[in-house]
Amino acid sequence: LDARSLSGFFLPTILLRVRRLPAKSVLVIKQNFEPRPLLILLNKLGFIFFTQKKRPDLYEVHLARKNDLKMMAKLQGIPLALLQMEFRSLDVRKENGNILKKVLQAISQLPAQYGLKLIQSFNPLPLITVLESHGLQHYTQQINENEFHIYLFKAILFSPVKETKNRKKSAPSILTAKKIPVVIQSATPVVYPILLALIESKGIKKHFEIKEVKVWSETEKHLGWIVNGKADISFSAIIASANLLGKEIDVKLATVNVWDNFYLLSRGIKVQKISDLKGKKIYLPLFRKAPPAQVTRYLFRQFGENPDDYLFEFGDPFGRPEEIAQQLIAGQIELALLREPEVSYVLQADPQIEVAFSYSELWKQLNPQSFGLPNAGLVIKGSLIREHPDLVKMFLHKLEQASSWVQQNTHKAATMMQKATGRSLSEIQLFLQRVRFENVPAFRVKNEIKDYLKILEKKSAQRIITHAEELFLDESFF
Repeated sequence: LDARSLSGFFLPTILLRVRRLPAKSVLVIKQNFEPRPLLILLNKLGFIFFTQKKRPDLYEVHLARKNDLKMMAKLQGIPLALLQMEFRSLDVRKENGNILKKVLQAISQLPAQYGLKLIQSFNPLPLITVLESHGLQHYTQQINENEFHIYLFKAILFSPVKETKNRKKSAPSILTAKKIPVVIQSATPVVYPILLALIESKGIKKHFEIKEVKVWSETEKHLGWIVNGKADISFSAIIASANLLGKEIDVKLATVNVWDNFYLLSRGIKVQKISDLKGKKIYLPLFRKAPPAQVTRYLFRQFGENPDDYLFEFGDPFGRPEEIAQQLIAGQIELALLREPEVSYVLQADPQIEVAFSYSELWKQLNPQSFGLPNAGLVIKGSLIREHPDLVKMFLHKLEQASSWVQQNTHKAATMMQKATGRSLSEIQLFLQRVRFENVPAFRVKNEIKDYLKILEKKSAQRIITHAEELFLDESFF
């Protein structure tokens, strides 16, 4: 029933249609606003309803008789709880800081039989996964590209499991026991698509209670979580994790997941050889002793150039990749070293910006037999490995599946990442075309890791050579 076309006082017309509604039927009323007075009246008359905001000027009210509660939920493809509960709204679109804390606090203050409607400008999949581990169910409704409504409610109240006298309790196995709480983090956004696919997998949801998922924009901060033991599973830069291995930090490097991830970009400058960069400012992320700068200096030397002859610029105190990318797009700088996904975002934003050098191509010229330039890998806390080896094996298997799925389903992966990050679909699709995901056990590419570390940390490289069995996850886990 499209009430937008009804002239005058339309309430009697709607009530007549509602009263004639047969059993096991649903009436959909369309209106350009939410008709709260009508809904209150219909509730008193013994009807249930569910309102969907399709766009700012279109609301759909789905009506059925209270006896048809389950039928309506099934027909509309919504949880039964959405018809049984009232929902209070929490709009976090302009919020900064710890959203998880605010959501949990709001839920804790709800009266019985109330849920929470979270309003966000994107689909917060990592947050939802964490909330699920707190015993919450959810239903997500996308209003438009920049507005999502996430209905949150306690699962146990609306999905009771009836025990029968003859039901036999199965003996708990290692993989059906109590969920293991874990904190997962990533030093950079590059593994975002894999991480999203991973935490959405049934096996991970079933066996892990994900307490928190953190993707850092300030890369260096992830190291604190590894050192203090807060993070159980970390996607970390190889150089960062190598510096921690064997230094009284109880972690092991399990896999290398991201390869060949550095690109020198130019705006308005034709670069055919490294010497073409002389006299021009080259903006590098992080700081002078960080891997991007050290790899750059190494490659310049290997191709016969003196790095001291070049003008390298850094931020104060750090050169943030996101800030450098914006400066390049705005035409404030001409040369910059960036990683994915920022490289793809920049290339998509301005066709005048192009790749001057791919560091992976330079690396392969120097090391033609190499598998590639190892960029980021998976670091796992030692206590998790020792106490739950079967779960670690399962996690690694799901990680391999997630990596393969992302590469084989780039459009779906891009859509998922778009909802989680708010970036455009075209930016993410270009990123997924360019990035090199290869999920390889660390012990199988120890030579590549060793050669890479020789550039950056000779002592770390020597430790890799002499103590590989202690520092890498054992082959039996794969």
